[in-house]
Amino acid sequence: MFVTFFKRVMIAVTIICALFSVLGSLINELEMAIVFAVVMLICLLITVGIQRKYDITYQETDEYFILTVKGNEYKVFYDDIAHWQWGTGEIFVQEKGWEEGQYTAVSCILFRPEILITRIAEMTFAGKFKRVDGVYPDESVYPNDSTREKELIRMMKKQRYYYLIEDKVNDGR
Repeated sequence: MFVTFFKRVMIAVTIICALFSVLGSLINELEMAIVFAVVMLICLLITVGIQRKYDITYQETDEYFILTVKGNEYKVFYDDIAHWQWGTGEIFVQEKGWEEGQYTAVSCILFRPEILITRIAEMTFAGKFKRVDGVYPDESVYPNDSTREKELIRMMKKQRYYYLIEDKVNDGR
């Protein structure tokens, strides 16, 4: 939302600068026209840069999510998720059949992937995701957590998504 707001502000400033540049040209104020044209050009470059850097969309339904990054579209069905991993402000998911280390990263900061996180939590509590060897160096991190429930609960608290599973955890976990 912040990126969209900032982009719209930059577009508005660019249009205003263009109008004042044209006005300066019409009233024969060369300095005014040049200054506003330079500011307009800088604002236009910033707007284009923002658009290219943050060309990301995310949509989710009850069966799948679609992540579009710079024109590449990734459609991932929740039932096909084979592995998940929390990152700093994002969640990485791996689909069945993908190579080792090939993930789709969904930003939890830019988007609110509540359906994705809820489905991952449901599948984790059902025992679908076993602990992957080599992810943690030893058993001191999340000991006795072969189904990754402790890891999930801790990360959901840390990322402020605990409210999505609070009733399930309090009902017997």
